[in-house]
Amino acid sequence: MTEFTKIELLLESLGGEKRMNYALEGFQAALDSVGNPERTVKTIIIGGTNGKGSTTLLISQALKAAGHCVATYLSPHLQSAQERILLNLSPIPEGLLLTLAQEFEGTAKAYALTYFEYLTLLFFIYANRSHADFSVLEVGVGGRLDSTNVTDPIATVLTNVSWDHQALLGNSLKEILGEKLGILRKESLFFTGVDDKELRHIIEARCEELDAVYYYSKEIKTEVHSVNWEGQEVSLNGYRFSLKNPTPGALANAALAFLTLRITFPAIPISILQESFRVTTTPGRFETVSYHPRVVLSGDHNPEGVECLKKGLSSVAEGNIFTVCAFSPDKPYQQMFKELKNISSDILLTQISRLKEKTTSDYQGMGTFEPEATAAVTKMLAKMGPKDTLLITGSLYLVGELRKLWKDKVTF
Repeated sequence: MTEFTKIELLLESLGGEKRMNYALEGFQAALDSVGNPERTVKTIIIGGTNGKGSTTLLISQALKAAGHCVATYLSPHLQSAQERILLNLSPIPEGLLLTLAQEFEGTAKAYALTYFEYLTLLFFIYANRSHADFSVLEVGVGGRLDSTNVTDPIATVLTNVSWDHQALLGNSLKEILGEKLGILRKESLFFTGVDDKELRHIIEARCEELDAVYYYSKEIKTEVHSVNWEGQEVSLNGYRFSLKNPTPGALANAALAFLTLRITFPAIPISILQESFRVTTTPGRFETVSYHPRVVLSGDHNPEGVECLKKGLSSVAEGNIFTVCAFSPDKPYQQMFKELKNISSDILLTQISRLKEKTTSDYQGMGTFEPEATAAVTKMLAKMGPKDTLLITGSLYLVGELRKLWKDKVTF
């Protein structure tokens, strides 16, 4: 049995990713029992509906380039749980993750930790033992009761607020915002891309209650100079930047990361930010995994993400777009499918392996359905011309499942 398999089996023994615990008491007790590693490293926490992971990576890359030791926590992963726990942007070694997981297995079981809580615990321990200067944390779900929300961050970032996880976060944007603002702390720095006036009023009132200083990324003057498949050339407050992603969302994330870094770390030279942003990529987000033919993986899983994806594709695609998509059943998949259909010459629905029992019946009547994702890809590739693009989207789980095929150089 490989170390990878041992790690996955150990994590799955806690109930797998489907088991959730939207509360903090048990997790905080587990942290207390191991000496509170979450309190030993300065943290930056990033919440929001879309763009959390990309913003987290932009900030981490800049801090690393500035000479700091940086621990980064991301979710979900595409292929391996190692992807969630990074030190200086390198995944935790497989053997070390297994060693940590075995060392603290008793703690996980004693406090009935979930899969996500256990990985978060291991992240804090790893960051502490690695003597990281900073931990940059991507929130899992919401904020107030997420297991990342156990530190006193030096900076809090909220990318945006839109519809997602309503069963947990509430049925209005105001309620969802309230949950996400739970990561804000007294007398801290707060940075956000939220632009809605009503939501801004809530943000400002909450910041005033906590004596927190707030900044809006809309204050950053942005300009797009050129866009192509490789990314975009932009200006942020007059400084030229190259970004690896051509979508409007990538520009919004860059503006927010730029603002956060300029205010929180004013000593970092612009040249370091420029080089850091130039090299930062986010796996599974408008990621080209094949050029001949072109295959793009983009795990956009809510309407706002799909809209951003559409705009990005419209600015760079030359030929036809062929789409393979699948959705988690708790998402507004009919709306997303309709939007994807509008930009696609042909579109195939498929299903996510781990959710097969839920998705087959959900798709009835929506469109052509191919139950096996690899077969769906093969069918679409057979139809494509040299300038066409295969788009795989709708779920990060689907993207992770199919991304492995290209990384393993599987021939279709």
